[in-house]
Amino acid sequence: MSPEKPVARYLARHAEPEAEAAERLEASHGNAVVVPAYGEEQSLFDTLGSVPRGGRGETLVVVVLNARADSPARVHEANRAASARLMESAASLRELSADPPVLALGYPNGTVVVVDRAAPGRFLPEGQGVGLARKIGNDLVLRLHAAGRLRADWIHNTDADTVLANDLFDQTERLKDGGLAAAIYYYEHRLDPDPELALAARLYEISLRYYVLGLAWSGSPYAYQAMGSCVAVRPWAYAAVRGFPRKNAAEDFYVLDKLAKVGTIARLSGTPFFLDGRISDRVPFGTGKALSQLLGKKGALAGFRLYHPLTFAHLAAWLRALEAVARSGGRLEAALEELPRENPFFRADLLVGSLERMGAFAAVREAIAKSGDAPRRENAARDATMLRHFHTWFDAFRTLKLIRALQTGGLPAIPWREALAEAPFTGLSASTQDEPETLRALLAAEERRLPQLGAGVNAIVETGTSR
Repeated sequence: MSPEKPVARYLARHAEPEAEAAERLEASHGNAVVVPAYGEEQSLFDTLGSVPRGGRGETLVVVVLNARADSPARVHEANRAASARLMESAASLRELSADPPVLALGYPNGTVVVVDRAAPGRFLPEGQGVGLARKIGNDLVLRLHAAGRLRADWIHNTDADTVLANDLFDQTERLKDGGLAAAIYYYEHRLDPDPELALAARLYEISLRYYVLGLAWSGSPYAYQAMGSCVAVRPWAYAAVRGFPRKNAAEDFYVLDKLAKVGTIARLSGTPFFLDGRISDRVPFGTGKALSQLLGKKGALAGFRLYHPLTFAHLAAWLRALEAVARSGGRLEAALEELPRENPFFRADLLVGSLERMGAFAAVREAIAKSGDAPRRENAARDATMLRHFHTWFDAFRTLKLIRALQTGGLPAIPWREALAEAPFTGLSASTQDEPETLRALLAAEERRLPQLGAGVNAIVETGTSR
């Protein structure tokens, strides 16, 4: 199927109404960036100021001002102020839609389209939030791309507290296609002058990088940073997974979980995006919420912990077992028998019990049956299909679910320095008494060395990169 068909079907059936405003945009653009803005002040304008023009011509930035009726008064006030400032600083203004208001503003590097979902009568529905805001912006850009008026084959996403890399468009332009569905930009946190907040941001970033390094070492297809502030998506892939979920949080996690099943996710290692390490209650979890919890709970910084390194060893064993099942044509029980039973550091009973409670074995048997229904299929093709089915079910969500089950079942989290010292994937020696900033930087460098095209089900199935 050509990429145009899923895009046309998505736009006809699933796009948000605001996407139609793209038809009234007069000019073509080289690149596009989507920025949801919820109660932002100066940070929004810092983000807009960091958007480069790019080599393909003027840039389109879609700002989706958003709030819910129950949002705090300070959010509504900030949204009104941001809207007024956007209008005042524009060189030109053109209305693209009246309900809800969509305006095209002229700026030096291109056009800023402002979608207003932050006023009575057009608030986002209760229970929805940043996911819907991202979807509105991406749907509008997708329609522009489908009309042949976006030259780049990427839709870039960020947040209104991010300073973008000046070469962000060049980074994706350099990628070879190879079935790419998305790309994740390298990032660093901008640290607050307050020492406790800076320490919380460093520890939180350490936990993010530790988790991705552990997944990559285990051979997981889902070893990438799931951050909506640092992701670019291909239009065909975005349409294939029906866009961002309308959730009020974790919309980036869930859309990338789906994108990893339809194509490869590139882990970019170029100029970083800089993210604010700030306290925030904009969403129920994420960076801002994590920092708030670290600072709000007595002893949380001193007692900071990471997943036990052995949880990733157990994950790796399960992923190897899935490969063995696929290679054997479906012999699940034989693969499980190969799990280490006499190793004092390996809890085969805990792994098997956790997987059983998740329904993993029933799902694997169903995938085996589904993959074996074509008796004349060549063994290699059958095995690849089977492994693809396995990884499609055992996705990013279920990977996290297994790790948490292992944690609660007998492999508790341990002090963060101890975890960094013991983990075989951090690149650190047994001595990890350096300053947190040094350790954060070392982990970031280690993550930067991961293969650029090593994430996604296709990357694992086609190249056999699982451990």
